[in-house]
Amino acid sequence: MKCRKALNLVCGYADLDLPQKERLDEHLQTCPDCSREFNLHQSSMQLLKEIIHFEESEDFWKDYQVDVKTKIPSIPLWLRLWTGAEQWINLIRTPLLGPIPAYAFSAAVVILLALSLLSGVLSPQRAEAFNNNLVVYEGGLLSAVDDGGVTIYTLKSK
Repeated sequence: MKCRKALNLVCGYADLDLPQKERLDEHLQTCPDCSREFNLHQSSMQLLKEIIHFEESEDFWKDYQVDVKTKIPSIPLWLRLWTGAEQWINLIRTPLLGPIPAYAFSAAVVILLALSLLSGVLSPQRAEAFNNNLVVYEGGLLSAVDDGGVTIYTLKSK
């Protein structure tokens, strides 16, 4: 066991299970620095137990609950109502299935948009339908003639 791990285990020595205590004890026998730290910690804990000694009176537990209730201030009605309203609002704002459906929908929209843009770029036959062979003649529209390849618009000026 390394010293760093041993020093981390020293503080919780009382809560360790038996295999961990045995490994720590083995390390403490071989490492004087960790052993000194362990002894310092144990003596500090013992000193604290001796200094902080509390003996309750016979009627301590009898009035304990009443004393606690009088020491805790009551929450005003408006604050309790506001807290309840906030809980309901948070329940309504929270998505039922979490953020995953929103992410999935956003990803699907982005993929569909990218596919539609790519299909127009990669397929020139579809793009030809948007070519406009517009011929404007002197101001106003007179007629339109479609001869198969070129649509001719005739404009009439006023």
